[in-house]
Amino acid sequence: MSAAPEVVATSSKTKGSSKLGLLYLITRGHPTNYDMLVFRTLNRDMKLPNHNEDHLAERLRDELMPVRSWMLKHLPGSKGQLRRTLENSLWGVPGAVNFIDARTKWFDSAVKDALAAGIKQVVVIAAGYDTRAYRLGAPGVRFFEVDLPSASATKQRLVEKLGFVEDPAMLPTYVAADLSKVPITQALEGTGFDASQPTLFTIEGLIYYLPAPACASLFEALSGLSAPGSRIYFDFMNAAALEGRGKFPGFRVTRKSVANKGEPFLSGIES
Repeated sequence: MSAAPEVVATSSKTKGSSKLGLLYLITRGHPTNYDMLVFRTLNRDMKLPNHNEDHLAERLRDELMPVRSWMLKHLPGSKGQLRRTLENSLWGVPGAVNFIDARTKWFDSAVKDALAAGIKQVVVIAAGYDTRAYRLGAPGVRFFEVDLPSASATKQRLVEKLGFVEDPAMLPTYVAADLSKVPITQALEGTGFDASQPTLFTIEGLIYYLPAPACASLFEALSGLSAPGSRIYFDFMNAAALEGRGKFPGFRVTRKSVANKGEPFLSGIES
């Protein structure tokens, strides 16, 4: 692994929109990881070319959001209307659905490439409703899914209910931990994680939600846990966007939307 990136921006703008505003009413309902499920399924549902390969996301969405899922499946034009609403240039985020689609494919390729290179250990940090352990797992490969205790418990229940894995030996190891409070090294203790083996670490949709000190500590800890040949893939918030430098269409709406959910952007990295 190369040197850890330096978190160079910290956001002080953590407030959402007014409770009297339309944006607040629209965005406050579901947590961000629910919204990402909807975003991740839209291109597939609409049968658009080059969509992602996550065929399990729809089943998770249906379980967690049955009303919204029913509407998307049965109301004519609902999928297109939802996408137009999400990506409206006045109140939405242009390109949001394609971005999530591309991010899904990029992290998929990270896992596929690592397994093809002989890596047998994958740690999915902030696993949320990630399905790579169930779609891309292979005999002899061990996945660890790290997430908040409540999210981890919900994920385990859904995976069992939906029968994502027939062989119990292929199930990931679920690691319940709040990484803003618990070091990743401590979280992985006693789980069977082997720091002497090359590992792929993926961090999708987390870095920008952590305080800067927690980000720095996470990267430092991962460096210490990484045997030669290890890899780390992560996405991040551009420091320029967080600090108000440059033009980032839709960023202001995105920042207020996640803050409305109690999940404000906190950290950025210079790109």
